[in-house]
Amino acid sequence: MKTLAHLIEPLTLTDFFTTYWTQKGLHLSGHSQTDHSQKFQSLFGWQDLNYLLNYHRLTEPDLRFSMQGKSLTTDIDRQNWSDRIRQGATLIVNGIHHRVPKVAQFAAQLRHDIGLETHVNLYCSPAEQQGFDCHYDTHEVFILQIEGEKEWFVYSPTVLHPLPNMASSTQTPPEEPPYLHCVLKPGDVLYIPRGHWHYAIAREQPSLHLTVGLECQTGLDWLGWLVDQLQQNPAWRQTLPTALNGETTALQQHLLSLRDNLVEVLFQAEQVDPYLDALQLRYQPSLRVDLPAQLGSDLFPDGFQTVYHWSTLHRLTLQLLGQEHYQLRIGTKQIDLKGIPAPLAEYLFNRDRFSLLDIADCSPDLDLEADLAPLLHRLITESVLYIGEPAQV
Repeated sequence: MKTLAHLIEPLTLTDFFTTYWTQKGLHLSGHSQTDHSQKFQSLFGWQDLNYLLNYHRLTEPDLRFSMQGKSLTTDIDRQNWSDRIRQGATLIVNGIHHRVPKVAQFAAQLRHDIGLETHVNLYCSPAEQQGFDCHYDTHEVFILQIEGEKEWFVYSPTVLHPLPNMASSTQTPPEEPPYLHCVLKPGDVLYIPRGHWHYAIAREQPSLHLTVGLECQTGLDWLGWLVDQLQQNPAWRQTLPTALNGETTALQQHLLSLRDNLVEVLFQAEQVDPYLDALQLRYQPSLRVDLPAQLGSDLFPDGFQTVYHWSTLHRLTLQLLGQEHYQLRIGTKQIDLKGIPAPLAEYLFNRDRFSLLDIADCSPDLDLEADLAPLLHRLITESVLYIGEPAQV
């Protein structure tokens, strides 16, 4: 949980989940940190934003503007975008974890830490402007202040644990004062639970922040998964009896039979474990394309000093199926590997990166041509192992 722990420091994970998670907002200033203002500089900055706006094809709804609580039509001419911001509009770029490698890695690591779908949006606000009216989100939110300062107001919920179809636009904001009022400076973090009303105003300088959204599962999510499983049972796909002339006896008996079947299904332990497995595989990012290596070309560009690393967007799990027989899982991909000596498997699959020299030290009797090259070739062409040093976030 290194990424989440870094996000909420100096608070401990235990304190955060006991006192704040889904319960109340939290401002983490971290002023005791010497590099406080630089905390997120390596993650995103003005230069990254300019690159997105100049070289990516951004259209609604991925790019939009909001001013004083009202959405503005996005002009397709990017030359007018900076004019919109100067006139007081907040610029929003949704899903930058799909566009910026460093943010993609951050989002993937946070998802691994907390087990929830993670998405990242960007907000750029001109000085002394409010982009949105007071509202609440239907997911958990972390605000990462990158540049400038922003004043935030957070209020108690009026709808507990709202679902995505329970938009705040259909609700009445609270009348009592905010329970949390703070100013975010570069490097600060603000946590806002779903359902907690809030709004923000940029201060004297333009503000740049990332909003990290975490989609929580609920009991209704599990029931929805069960409904999908019940579709495999012909009894649940069967047409219900018709109530001819108002006679409902047959329909009633059929529904009672389905109810008994549902109760039986709910008491089966195997209806829980598969759901937990399904959650682990949800929302996995795609394995990265890396050419020409994945075409089997030039797998040893630096000779014995060539460095390899596993996908930085996924967690690797290894299961022993038999003697020198393993099942490797990265994301949604599973690979059966046979003929791998236990010391080599122990070495390769328990570190983020390694070189050919490292492998030679670990298994000096291993034949490069006959044993190692075919293994590396398969792992690289299967898109789970990559050549070169991993990118640093």
